Amino acid sequence: MDTTRLSVLRALGTLGNPTTRTDITDHAEISRQAVSNHLAVLRDRGFVRNHETEIKSTAGGLLLLDVIETCLKTIPLQELAFLTRSDHPISILQTLKDESYRLTDLNTAVGDPPSQPTIRRVLGDLLEYGWTEDHGGNHRITTAGREALNAYRELSLAVQQLIEKAPWLQRLPPEDATFPIHSLADAKLIVSNPANPGSVLSTVFNLYDRDTSRFRGLCSIYHPVLFSAYRTAYELLNFSIDSEIIFDWPTFVKIANTSKTHYILDSLDLSDYDIYTLDFAHTLGIGIYDDRRVAIGAYNEAGSGNHVAMIISSNNELVDWGIGLYDSYLEQSTHADKIDLSR
Repeated sequence: MDTTRLSVLRALGTLGNPTTRTDITDHAEISRQAVSNHLAVLRDRGFVRNHETEIKSTAGGLLLLDVIETCLKTIPLQELAFLTRSDHPISILQTLKDESYRLTDLNTAVGDPPSQPTIRRVLGDLLEYGWTEDHGGNHRITTAGREALNAYRELSLAVQQLIEKAPWLQRLPPEDATFPIHSLADAKLIVSNPANPGSVLSTVFNLYDRDTSRFRGLCSIYHPVLFSAYRTAYELLNFSIDSEIIFDWPTFVKIANTSKTHYILDSLDLSDYDIYTLDFAHTLGIGIYDDRRVAIGAYNEAGSGNHVAMIISSNNELVDWGIGLYDSYLEQSTHADKIDLSR
């Protein structure tokens, strides 16, 4: 754990979005060059985003700070820095978790063992921190050591997921990142790129199947091909799917004012089909397939849908989060029948 980098993260969390390099330097009392170096690393990991002179924490960056602060409630900063300097302290704690060992035996019990002087030095630190005990030459883990090991594991797994899902998290609105990080572990990530620009949309097409009896969605991209695909699927299923869709304002206006997509509004007389609209532009897409699967897409540029990243999951916690997120936007929306397009 780089304590200076943590100071930069804390400054970002305190100062809010957006902020400047100068503000971070003044708040964290770190040199401008050090701040620049740490911001570069955080940006490469998807934890911060630069907009010219403005610096913003991504959803991943805010979650990272939160999981670090949670870990620090169990492991003080100095000890956490010690654990992250090499793999040896965690390997030794893990080895001592199930049984006690003498120093000479640890050399063979630890996987990929360090030298005996290194083991002796690490054991001295673990003993000082109260994580191990020495009983006549036998070293064993303490309750505090188990708590530290568990807290470090949780932090490591969380950071792994934050880095793995960074393409999605750096586009997700930070205020919407209210899910437990561990629930991301079995979520599938799909990211569009110049070489495969249709990867996300082609995946979306395949999510709408005959097992779906209810679909709820938020759409913030005007995409006639996507709309047509959903319409075809809806017709093939004999209008048996209860559908409810929210459009952001620019997408709704373009649908209403474009002849080839006006059919979306013409179907409002169907009993199992409802359309709502937000009164603002958004950068988020939500698809909820019954209560069993959720797809959440996000992108950076309002209205264009460039560089889309999406996760798909049947994890109950993520599904519940997706439903709650959708419901929060539904509360802010207005039924299409009540929209005045002349405004």
